[in-house]
Amino acid sequence: MTERRKAATEAELAAALEHLAESPDRISAKDWPAHFAGIDGPGMYSWWVDERGGVDLTEGLGEPITQGRIYAGLTGATKWPSGKVGSATLRSRIGSNHLGGRIRSSTFRLTLAASLLNTLELQLDGPKRLSKDSEARLTAWMRGHLSVAVFVFPKADVLADLENEVLSVLDPPLNLAGLPRTSTRAKLTELRAALS
Repeated sequence: MTERRKAATEAELAAALEHLAESPDRISAKDWPAHFAGIDGPGMYSWWVDERGGVDLTEGLGEPITQGRIYAGLTGATKWPSGKVGSATLRSRIGSNHLGGRIRSSTFRLTLAASLLNTLELQLDGPKRLSKDSEARLTAWMRGHLSVAVFVFPKADVLADLENEVLSVLDPPLNLAGLPRTSTRAKLTELRAALS
């Protein structure tokens, strides 16, 4: 039996960076999924904030967040060492979890809620639970200030490694796991802990 490849190639990394950073085809969150094709499978995505949204995040974090790319992630990756392939897709992760879910089902939403808690006057209903109105307010903010780019990537076995490589190059300010500690990440960790 052939061993399954788990490591991304240089060409795959270059393609991911092209789609997520260098020449991204971005759409406003309010238009999701717009014209994107191939999103019913695994891949990566990058989130971008507009100037006004950057001001809001800066106010909430007390750390400068400028207009541009703020976060990147994956969906549908193989879980190692079990080898079980994830079932989420770009369509479901971005549309249902990030834009239509709750902070308990999306690390990105949780990060935004922690950053915008006071700015948007979000109300907690319990640990990692926003009130229904607050979830709606957060979604409205996302639809008003964010855009997203995707990289369709069907090789689920390689996806986790590809994400690690992409994040090490892009170093998005609101990603925490596996990235160097910065004052922004320290503050974000503190604010997220306060929601638990």
